[in-house]
Amino acid sequence: MATTPTTRVTSLARSHRLDVDTAVYPAVNYEQLMGIEDLKLIEEVRVEEDEVYNDNGAMRETNTGYSWRLEGKLAYSTNLAGSAVDTIHAFLRTRFKAHRTGRVENAEFGIRIYNRNGLDDLHNCEGRVYVKSWTMPGGKGRDAIDIVLQGQGQLADIVNPVASLVPTVTGLDPATGAAAGGNHVNVYGSHFKPNGVPSVTDVDFGAVAADDFTVISDSHLVATAPAGSAGIVQVTVTTADGTSANTAADDYTYTA
Repeated sequence: MATTPTTRVTSLARSHRLDVDTAVYPAVNYEQLMGIEDLKLIEEVRVEEDEVYNDNGAMRETNTGYSWRLEGKLAYSTNLAGSAVDTIHAFLRTRFKAHRTGRVENAEFGIRIYNRNGLDDLHNCEGRVYVKSWTMPGGKGRDAIDIVLQGQGQLADIVNPVASLVPTVTGLDPATGAAAGGNHVNVYGSHFKPNGVPSVTDVDFGAVAADDFTVISDSHLVATAPAGSAGIVQVTVTTADGTSANTAADDYTYTA
């Protein structure tokens, strides 16, 4: 008798990536958190007793909400020279200290977690968190920090950011400028620097190319606005994978 072949493939635990938003709202600047050794997304439904007389003593519960958090272990790292802590690790430590000495809402920041292979595995989501727990190692060996990122508010499903590598534009700062051009514009979005390699070939303000641009991260670049005519134009970003679609978020207004 022929054996039955396997018809499914399970997902490895290391298949997910965690990005941290280091920008000040409403700007967005997601950067990958490196050095993760262990990461768990924990979602829990909050319930309370809902038993009534007619249940004859049998327990019944009702859903009153949910909570979520990320628990992980982080290999606390420096640059190659050993002269400075990794910038995202330092960001997390600074936010924990801000929570320790002040209000939780002043220490919140955005995160997103998603399958690094672009798969829609139903775990692609984003939300706001604060660093609730920071535990240093004891004894010998290298630094491996146990960390808890506590969710604040909703955990929202998102389209996997790497399902398509076509760039997107999600915001401009500033979104206005003089018709003479020459001002620096922060362009926020995604897929400007996939896998750490800058891939942007053009940044256009309407039909006119930016005077120059610098890619800062996968979700942030700075462009020098060219001269234009009074009115609204769309700022588009082009890579080998395509050109960003036109949305209200990419509107740039030239003033007279």
